[in-house]
Amino acid sequence: MLESSSWVLEARLPCSDGGLELGASHIKVVSLGVEGGIAKGVVEDLESMGASCTWMDVARSDFDRTVVDWRSALSGAHWLILEMSSFGKEESLASTVGAAMIFAELEGAKTALIVDDKSMVDYEKAWGSVVDRIRQIGFISMSVGGLAKIASMEQVDHSEVGELLRLRGLVSVVAIMDEQSRLMEIHHNLGTETGSTTIDDLKSMTASMLAGLPSSKYSSEGVRSSAGI
Repeated sequence: MLESSSWVLEARLPCSDGGLELGASHIKVVSLGVEGGIAKGVVEDLESMGASCTWMDVARSDFDRTVVDWRSALSGAHWLILEMSSFGKEESLASTVGAAMIFAELEGAKTALIVDDKSMVDYEKAWGSVVDRIRQIGFISMSVGGLAKIASMEQVDHSEVGELLRLRGLVSVVAIMDEQSRLMEIHHNLGTETGSTTIDDLKSMTASMLAGLPSSKYSSEGVRSSAGI
């Protein structure tokens, strides 16, 4: 039913290619978002690496969440990729996101959330929805602009946000990128990694980490390598 729906763009790329990373070619992701949003860009980057990706444009007028077989869609997936904008819109979309996250957890897929500062979204509403589901999120990537918005809403210093999400929210990996300087700060179960990344922007850095983390055993070296630092 999922494959035949007109509002789903599904790409199945080869699992082996001499020019592709071996790890990425075995990654399966499902993503919900809107055209022009950062999640779509992350999916396109993952596709170019050889990952198997299912993309759903939840803003389309003909998107019908009631016909999505979430269990089938997320079976064998490594990641469910969401963007901040998916949490700050109408209630039906919030329900769709919530259902996807529940089935991702049941199927063993980790939920990845991307927080940027370019989305046109009610951040207070969106962040409230995220906080309600924070224990279901395994990975968060964010720009420094997105971090600033969260710091303001949580009424904490900018430097405290990463550790706040890691410890209080129990998010396994929190990656923060300053796109201008390319400086990275990554909080994970074994500590904190900092340094300059060779990757250009938040979109590409997120894709790189989602491609690299599953085979890295989440070691300090694996986290650094996946982020290009």
